[in-house]
Amino acid sequence: MLNRRRMRLSGRLTKGARSLLITTPDEGTWIVDAPEFDGALLEQNVIVEGVLKSPERILADWIGIAA
Repeated sequence: MLNRRRMRLSGRLTKGARSLLITTPDEGTWIVDAPEFDGALLEQNVIVEGVLKSPERILADWIGIAA
């Protein structure tokens, strides 16, 4: 099932017009649904872990700074 697939993405976290976005090193862009997140992570390289909601949308369980 698509909505049960676990994902781990890394890239730069930005704020779009309506939602958070993560742009991966291969220039892929994903919409990040995150009910709560630390605003200090914006414009940083991060890791997002969560569940795939649609082909380019992830429901984040966790967002943290990439080492």
